[in-house]
Amino acid sequence: MNLGLEGRTGLVFGASRGIGAASARALHGEGVSLALTARSRAALDDSLSVIPGALPLTVDLTCAGDAEAAVEATLSRYGRIDLAVISAGAAQGGAFTDLGDDVWASALELKFMGMIRALRALVPAMRKAGSGRILVIVGNNGVQANKAMLPGSAANAACLAVIRGLAEDIAADGIRINALNPGPTRTDRWDGLVERLSRGQGRPAAEVEAELLSAQPLGRIAAADEMGRLAAMMLSDAADMLVGTSLTADGGATKRI
Repeated sequence: MNLGLEGRTGLVFGASRGIGAASARALHGEGVSLALTARSRAALDDSLSVIPGALPLTVDLTCAGDAEAAVEATLSRYGRIDLAVISAGAAQGGAFTDLGDDVWASALELKFMGMIRALRALVPAMRKAGSGRILVIVGNNGVQANKAMLPGSAANAACLAVIRGLAEDIAADGIRINALNPGPTRTDRWDGLVERLSRGQGRPAAEVEAELLSAQPLGRIAAADEMGRLAAMMLSDAADMLVGTSLTADGGATKRI
């Protein structure tokens, strides 16, 4: 693609794996200078191997001050932050009656409050610059709740509510914020889900996966890099009229008009 992003700078929260890492790769391919965060420096080794020159930052979005430190370090290196991706947080699933307070608190603390902390750090810097683009990787179960993943559904729905409301507040400052809601995507989280189902059902993993894929309209799930390319597109000027938009990208699995 050529999205006109060459020469811009970006900060990716959660760039060590999955869709966050894929988004970083796509932005790098578009010529964006990047700062990448993960909970440990070692976790970024794979991303840094394909994105030479990126600024690695150790950030835990459950810790107060880490997001601000990441923004300050990125500004110190590049002088501005044109683009930002927030891709952090996963939640334990299970039957509703089996989930304790700790599961619900954990889901909200990382996914929802992690996003809040990142936004509180990013928005003032972008307001000062007079422009910016923010994309939050949320998840389609925030708009189509899944009975087996209710903590994640609740955290994602809360994220979408804040994104929609904040978008109206910051649009006049030249800042656009949107959400990308992926459906099932081939990442380590997908592999883990298949393994858990395989163990729980006493069936081969290949059989379980084939059954899951048969329910998908395309007969397959997304590759992480497909989501990464969508993320780059949503951060480009081509998507300038998207304000507070929640884009579902699940291959047609969600059945709504």
